[in-house]
Formats: sequence, C-alpha cells, structure tokens
Amino acid sequence: MGIMDRHLRLAAESGRGYEEGLGGGIRPAMNPEELTISGLLVILRRRRRAILTTAGVCFLAAVLLCIFMTRQYRAATTIQVQKGNSDSLGLNSLTNEGPVAPVDAMEESITMETQANILQSDSLALSVIKKLNLEQNKDFKPYFNPVGWAMGVISPSGLKDPAHASLDESPVRRTRLLKTFAKHLQVKQLPGTRLIAIAFTNSDPQVAAAVVNQLTESLLDYTYQTRNEATKRASSWLSVQLDDVRREAQEKQARVAALQRDTGVYSLGTTDAAGHDQAYSATLDRLQQATTALATATSNRILRGGVLQAVKSGDPDLISGLAGSSSLNGGATTSNAFNLLQSLRQQQAAMASQIATDRSRYGSSNPKLLDDEATMASINNTVKAEIKRIGERAQSDYASSQTVENQLRTEFERTRADANNLNNKAIDYTIARQEATDSRQLYDTLFQKLKAAGVMEGLRSTNISVVDPGRVPSRPVKPNVPIYLGLSIFGGVFLGACLALFQEATDERIQSLELVEDSLQAPIVAVLPLAPAAESHGFASYLQNVPGARRLANSGAGVRAEVPIAAIDGPNSAFVEALRGLRTELQLFSGSNPPRTILVTSALEKEGKSTVSTNLAAVLAQGTGRVLLVDADMRHPGVSRRFGFFGNSYGGLSTVLAGEDITAEVVQSTEIPRLSILPAGPLPSSPSDLLGSARMRQLLEEWTQTYDYVVIDTPPMLAVTDATILSRLADVTLLIARHGVSTRRSLRRAHKTLADRADANVSVVVNGVNRTSPTYGEYHGYAGTKYYREA
Repeated sequence: MGIMDRHLRLAAESGRGYEEGLGGGIRPAMNPEELTISGLLVILRRRRRAILTTAGVCFLAAVLLCIFMTRQYRAATTIQVQKGNSDSLGLNSLTNEGPVAPVDAMEESITMETQANILQSDSLALSVIKKLNLEQNKDFKPYFNPVGWAMGVISPSGLKDPAHASLDESPVRRTRLLKTFAKHLQVKQLPGTRLIAIAFTNSDPQVAAAVVNQLTESLLDYTYQTRNEATKRASSWLSVQLDDVRREAQEKQARVAALQRDTGVYSLGTTDAAGHDQAYSATLDRLQQATTALATATSNRILRGGVLQAVKSGDPDLISGLAGSSSLNGGATTSNAFNLLQSLRQQQAAMASQIATDRSRYGSSNPKLLDDEATMASINNTVKAEIKRIGERAQSDYASSQTVENQLRTEFERTRADANNLNNKAIDYTIARQEATDSRQLYDTLFQKLKAAGVMEGLRSTNISVVDPGRVPSRPVKPNVPIYLGLSIFGGVFLGACLALFQEATDERIQSLELVEDSLQAPIVAVLPLAPAAESHGFASYLQNVPGARRLANSGAGVRAEVPIAAIDGPNSAFVEALRGLRTELQLFSGSNPPRTILVTSALEKEGKSTVSTNLAAVLAQGTGRVLLVDADMRHPGVSRRFGFFGNSYGGLSTVLAGEDITAEVVQSTEIPRLSILPAGPLPSSPSDLLGSARMRQLLEEWTQTYDYVVIDTPPMLAVTDATILSRLADVTLLIARHGVSTRRSLRRAHKTLADRADANVSVVVNGVNRTSPTYGEYHGYAGTKYYREA
C-alpha cells in the first residue's frame, strides 16, 4: 500500500476530505475546523509558558505593590437625620396651632438624599480642608501624573494661581484639593434607616478620624446657620411691624397722659367692676367697637404679612407646612391650595424615589425611565405654578387685609370725630385710654409670641445627631493583600490566555500539524521527534572546533562520522523509530515501485535537513539495500562536515560534475554497512549551473544502477535554486520543516515552488517536535511509550 493509498484510507476513516493534487498526489481538502474547547485547551497547553510567565509577572507586581504601596487607613462615623418640622419659621406658634402632621416616607427619603449630597458639597470640603490644614497632608500633595501632563501639553493651559494667594483665590489649588478630598471621601445612606455612614481614607489614621469628625461638625454648623438665617429673615420683618405698633401705643399713651393733665376728669362718675371710669353714649359705644375691629384688622394684616414673607422664600416644604395653620390662610380656597401643594410634594417625592429605583434597575437609557423623568418635570412645573398661585393669593390676602384695615381706620376716625364733637373731655380721655390699652395689649401679645417662637426655633435648629463618632483605625484598608494577590493571579492567567491566543493568531511558526496540512493541501508523511541530545549538541560543538580537523576511525569498516549519528548511537530512540516509519512509507510508495532517488531539502536553513538526510540514509542502509548519500549542498556542505570531508583538498560532487574525478574515486564508505557518502567537494563558483547540467542527470542514472537508494541533501529552497533544479531529477522530494522554527509562509512558498510541476511528488516531514509538547500528542494521539529508549 503506497502513501496515496494510505491517505485515502485515513481520509475515509477520519472523515477528513482530500482532493487530488498536482501530479496525481492526494492532498487534504481545505476544510478548516472550528475552534473547539479541546482545541482551545491544546492552544493553551502549547502556549503555557506565556500564560505562566504573564501570571508570574502579575503576581510579582502585586507582591511588590503590597510591599511598597502606602498604607491607607479608613475612619468612619455614623449620623442620624431625625424627623424635622416643615414649619421652620415657627409661625404655628403665633396662632396657637398644634404641630403639623408628620411628612411621609418619600419626603423623608428626599431629605436623607439631600443631607448626603450636602456632606459631599465643596463648601463643607473646603471648610474641613482649611480647619485641618489638609493641604500639608501627604495625600494632598501634588504628584506627577503622566496622563495629566500629556493632556496639559496638548490642551490650552488655564490661568495660574497668583503667588502667595489664599485658597479661595487659587482656583487651581482649590480644584486639586477638592478632587483629592472627594476621591478619599465616601458617603452612603444606609437603606431602611435614617442613618448616613461617612468614611474617609488617609495614610495617617489620626487625620482620617479628624476629617470625619470635622465634616460632621461642619454639617451641624451648616444646618444650624441655614435654619437660623431663615428664622432671622422672617423675624426681622415682623419686628419692623411690631415697632410700628409699639410707636402707635406709645403715642396714644402720651395722649392719655396729656388729656389727664389737661382735664383732670376722666369719667362720668361711675366705675365698672374693675374700677374703671365709665361714660356711656352711642357714639362712644361705636367708637369702642371700631377700635376693637381696627385692632383685629391690624393683627390680621400683620399675620397675613408673615404668611406672605414665608411664601416669598419659595421653599416648597415651608409653604406646604402652612397647610395646617388655618388662622394663616385665607379660607377654604387658600387651604385647598396649601393641601394641593402638599399633595404635589408627596407625588414629587414618590416619583423621585421611582426614578432612582428605575435608574439602578434598568439603566439611564430605559424608556420607562425617560417617561418617569418627563412626569417628574411636569410635577415640578406644577409645583412651581402652584407656589406662584399661592404667592399671588397671599399677596392678594395681604392687600385685602390692608384694605379692610384702612376701611376700619376710616370708620374709626369718623366715629372718633363724632365723639370729639361732643366736646366732652371725659369722652376724649376714655377714647384715648382705650386706644392706648388696646395698642399696648396688641404689642405685648405679638411680642411675647414672636419671642417664644424664636426660642423654640433655636432649640430645634438642627435635626442631625451623631450616633457613632469617628475613631482612629487600627488596621489599614489598603492594600488588601488577599484580594490583590487573588486578582493578580486571576488577571495574570486571563491576560496570559489572551496573550497566548494572540500569539497563536499572529505566530507564523509551525505549531499545529493539521494547520500545516490544510495550508499546504499536502499530507505530512512523518513527524520526527527531537533528535537525541548527543547529536544535536555534538554537531554544534563540533562546528566550533578548528575547521579542517577530522577524526577518522579506520577500523576496516569505513569512515566513522565526526558527529554521533542517532541511527547508530540511539537505534531505539523515538527519533530513529520515526525515521523507520518514514522508510516504510517510502518503501510502500506506489506499491512495487518505491522511489530510489530521494531529495531532502527545506525552506530555510537550520531546519534539520542534513540531520534528517544523514539519519534517513543510515536507516535505509540498515535495511537490505545499498545507499548513496550525496551532499549536493556545495555552498555549506553540512553532510560532508559531519563526516569530516570538507575543504578544497577533498574531491566530491563538484569535481565529478566538473569532470576532474570519477564517482568511484571520491565516494567514501562509512562504518555503516551498505552506506556510502559522496562529499560536496571543493566549493565551486556556480553550483546551480553544475547541478543543472546534463552531467548531473547522467550521474543520477549511473548511481541508480549501482545503489538501491540515492539520498541527496540540498541547500534550502528559498535561499538558492539548487533544490528546485534537482527536484526535477528526483523520484520524491522530502520538504523538511522544523516545528516551532519554520514559518507557514516560507513553507507554503517552498512547497508551491516544488509542486508547480505536473509530475512533482512532494511530501512534508515535520522535524524537531518535542514529545512532551501538545503537538506531538495531538498528532499521534499519545505522548510517550515504554518502547523508546533514548540512550
């Protein structure tokens, strides 16, 4: 059974398609297999050195990072945001109303989120940086950033900080410090609670604890100042109104004293149960009623003014908190407006919570999230419009109260004029005394309630309390050695696998034998393991010796090779057994007509063609036929050097082709029975011309008459044209490729050059395959056997 028959049988058994090639040869059809898990594992095993190296480098980098990285300490504190009252101005206390109804959970959620954002604001950060002088801390010092430097080179530079300027006047310094502070700060609202956790990381544990405590204190100060300022603004306006009432009461009291001095008569002679003088008349009765109504209208106007000032602040929470103060609104219409605003605020809080939930669940591009945001915008616009309407209503109520007061004052003046017409000093005195008493009572009542409201507001100026203050940490949080090392191993293996796949995709060197067959569309007739170390290392060391030296062992059996030959020194090695398999393939070639002229070449140098040709000749000679090993590499005669025949003093192929010698005179016998060698001879000026001459064809015909096999070792294909010329005269050409050294591109080029002839018979031999490599097991189906002995 020949090589073609054998590949036909293998194709039928394995299912791999083959097609008829040039010259009647059988070649595998191009049917690249998809990458499977087993194929991926083969690639990873083949590239395990890259994977292990990458993983080792990443692990070493993580170890060095853990050793030299600055230790970072994290201090934490926890604060509680207590329930607050929306009536921050204390207006309910002026009307003796009870506390407003507690706000709902959605509004409290907005309050919690607001407090968390305030903690991360630049104002509090700058306050902490200044108070603790963090600019001098090591973590806040500027450091060289290559990315920032590169961006600064290509982007326009901004204004520089003035020399010796303060932090507020140095935007570059301030921005850098704020970014550093924000990078080390962590604020998190604990779900389902009213607690906010604050953490800060720094290389100094004392500084980390000081920052969280100072940040909490700054938040308390900010909350107190914000509420206090709101109270002061409303109180200042009310104070102006009280001053007017107080001046009016003082003027009336002075008029009473003047009337008392002028008349000395203050009654009609009767007193009431309280001992006050009385004087009755219809005019005085109307005057007393007008005085009382005017006082009530004045008080109502002042309270309406307080409501108007609260509405002008624009705070939705503050305005909606007035819904429960029936004495401050204008009846059912205003009360409904306050209730509507409070309902809209609840819808606003619910929708804000829904948007936050949808954003975390579906992402920012979800259509439902866009609809919710549109609904939120609509609610916000409705709230603004409702606040505007309430403001207009409050302004209208205030103007109405002023109109009523003016009308009552006009009525009062008219009634008083009527009383004055009585020309009764007692009546004048009673009127003045009543006015003074009413004005003083109004002033005292308003002043006491405003004072009580201010005191109560001061007591509840903040709704934040510290649950757990920041303490100095005992252990660093960075570097986290187990996590760093675990991630380095995982990342190293992942990057190594990516590198292995990248190398596999870009490496042109021969690794997979099936890819070689698919690429060349030609069968691999033999896979040769690495030659025994004695031969592979011995020849290299031998070539380093003095050129021209030769060691001949004339034991009567012929010339002994200068370098150990595996076929002789390791007859039971895997390399020699593979050569015997190649010999069997050649002997079975074309049935009863095996090839007698065997050409051995390679695409490039250092691919092992001379080693293969020498050992193949030896294995053929160990059979039953006579073998002639011809060194046709007349440029760098590797076979001749192996046997010690190199230099101009020895005849060989070049002298025979030139007609200077005959074959019988230059052919040398060796210690291997039935193996003779024809050295290259002196190096000619034009080896390709000699090899392409008619004399070479004649010599081959003579040699095939004398010898059973003629093995010809030739120069590399892509370097010179010698092998191409001789391939036309050979029965079969063995193209040697070295595993892990030869490239697919060079091999395809060499094979195409040899296979261009219609009668070309080219077979590929892969040399130098390590038996422990995945390639060897992938091709043979096993990695080793007890039948091989390398020694």
